[in-house]
Amino acid sequence: MALGDILCIPILLFEFVFLLRLVLSFFPIQSDSLWGGARSLSVALTEPVVLPVRKAVPPLPGALGGFGIAELLVLIALQVIIQIVC
Repeated sequence: MALGDILCIPILLFEFVFLLRLVLSFFPIQSDSLWGGARSLSVALTEPVVLPVRKAVPPLPGALGGFGIAELLVLIALQVIIQIVC
């Protein structure tokens, strides 16, 4: 098993959790439901990556639901990392 394969698995898992966070941010979900728990978990797992980007980049006026420029930049960076590593 190559080093790229070992790094690829956690990166792809993080991407899945991040995409789940993005999709769930568009829906009004009660926090005590199953999907609310999934959203809370996905935010807790991905927020350490999104927060520094959000602090560095000013918010867009009229952002789309929970999808701002910080999330878009993280998604682009993830795709670049996946293309390089995997």
